[in-house]
Amino acid sequence: MDDVTVTIRPDRRTEIRNMPFEGKGVGYKILESMIGASRRGQVEYDLSTRTWSVSRSHSNAVILGLADRYDRVKVIQHGGVEKCVEACWKGNPETAWECKCSCAGRNHGSGSPYKVTVSDGGVGGALSVQASAPREFYVP
Repeated sequence: MDDVTVTIRPDRRTEIRNMPFEGKGVGYKILESMIGASRRGQVEYDLSTRTWSVSRSHSNAVILGLADRYDRVKVIQHGGVEKCVEACWKGNPETAWECKCSCAGRNHGSGSPYKVTVSDGGVGGALSVQASAPREFYVP
């Protein structure tokens, strides 16, 4: 059986996949009790994708509740921005561990900015950004 998986994306509902079937309507009751649902519609199920969803503000309660019920939950967290300044990407790659840029040395001395340059000037020169790769981890 696949791990119960919770996917979190900015500005979207939190999705829950691979939740074991425990009987008709039981999934709603399980999730509603985890979030303290006070009205119908706070927990949704999409039959076409077999995905449950709750409001993003309930992510923590759902993750902890599912981990308690099923022993472990895989969490996929989207969002975040990586930043790097010109002085960094034009720096010496052999001094990446000394990097003081937001990239923490990942792009140090690469010779190229990230995907999008959002500013032409500043203390470290131009600023470039790119979306971070989704972060995956397990609870507990």
